[in-house]
Amino acid sequence: MRIEMKLTVSADYFFNNLVDSVLYDIQTCTGQRLSVNQIASYRYRKMMPNGRLAHYRITACAAGQHYGYEMRSGDRIWTVDYQLTDNGAGSQLVYNESMHSQSQRSQANDRTAGWVFGWAHKRRFKKMVHAIEAEYAKQLQIANIN
Repeated sequence: MRIEMKLTVSADYFFNNLVDSVLYDIQTCTGQRLSVNQIASYRYRKMMPNGRLAHYRITACAAGQHYGYEMRSGDRIWTVDYQLTDNGAGSQLVYNESMHSQSQRSQANDRTAGWVFGWAHKRRFKKMVHAIEAEYAKQLQIANIN
């Protein structure tokens, strides 16, 4: 799945929000408090809501530009990548996500599920991005009042 969006926030602002969430996730799962400079190639495990254990590996972390990770759970591997570029009034986001399954049965199931639920996944992703933009606008409004 690939999503391209023009954002009303800077690449740095979006990146920092994204990485703050990752740092919180790492701390919750491992008890370790890390900084953004420490997470490149970092690996950790997380218990998912469905009871399965997921293995995360951060594959890219370039401040304000690029964040990526790989998640393995069962026989599936998800690869997620965020590319950010400032464009003056905001930024451009290119989000890529792919999934690969080891077994043919899982691959067939993934194709069906992707077709059925892909639109909902895209919608949730866009809602998350718009929530970050709304928080930024709210902060700007508060700053202008003060």
